Amino acid sequence: MILMINCSYKGKSSNSRYFLERLQLPCEILDLKDILSGSLDDFIAKLDTTDALVFGTPLYVDGLPAQVVHLLERLMEEKCPKLVGLPVYVVSNLGFYEPQQIQHLLSMVEHWSGRVGAVYGGGIAVGAGPLVRAVDQMPVAGLLNGNVNKAFDRLKNSIANGSSIGNIYCKSLVPRWGYLMAAHKMFNSEIEKNTK
Repeated sequence: MILMINCSYKGKSSNSRYFLERLQLPCEILDLKDILSGSLDDFIAKLDTTDALVFGTPLYVDGLPAQVVHLLERLMEEKCPKLVGLPVYVVSNLGFYEPQQIQHLLSMVEHWSGRVGAVYGGGIAVGAGPLVRAVDQMPVAGLLNGNVNKAFDRLKNSIANGSSIGNIYCKSLVPRWGYLMAAHKMFNSEIEKNTK
């Protein structure tokens, strides 16, 4: 079984969950807030039947969100033998256009994996995550998100095979200026909603 953790506190509506589901793998997706509010022992018990662990997380302040760090620290303190040899992957996204900003987040998970004896299999860094999600709903999605689709196919195959792919950085082919125009329009409409 593949165990995926949605690390966004926005829950089922989050981009992190959307990108985990985009992998289209047979899996169980858990929300991090449910793991942290429940028993860590219950979560660790799930690792018994886990073939791969996938973190879906947004980028917060150039790294992992604090609640994700908290879970990783707790698992490290437990010295959980079920993590030894377990393939670990990451799907991360951010609102900025440049996916390379996720590099430090991926490094954090890679270093944690080494500390607990897990095998870091790599990850995908998705730039302009909200844009990629919006374009996925358009007829031109295959054209504009083609490189994102290829990255997800590579990660999907790697997870299914338990192999490593390293880190892949991808974004929609919508030009940066187009993304900025759309972002400003959305931002202004949200301001109007919030001031009424």
